[in-house]
Amino acid sequence: MTTSIQNSLSQVLPTPKSRSRRSRAQKRSLVEQFSASGLTKTAFCKRHGIAISCLTRWQKALTAELPADTFVDITPSIRAVTAPRPAPEEHPHWQVELELGAGVILRVRTG
Repeated sequence: MTTSIQNSLSQVLPTPKSRSRRSRAQKRSLVEQFSASGLTKTAFCKRHGIAISCLTRWQKALTAELPADTFVDITPSIRAVTAPRPAPEEHPHWQVELELGAGVILRVRTG
């Protein structure tokens, strides 16, 4: 190839990004940041320049490392919008009320 063609191609074609190796601590940090971010995997990965498949693999690997008796918080990072609660005096027999999300409430009572 001539030099002018090579120069033209180098201006048009992007240079491939080099793969970066991350330490276990960096992977753990990114997984924790994702969990706390409230972003979708796609948005988080685009923002941090990582592949979705890498983040997923890191999540699985880090979860597999946890001892069986370790508590894992599965609280969703996005807060659900809930319907207003009725006043307690309107339903005096309810003993347990679980908000399942999307406005769904499970109530358990005696009798």
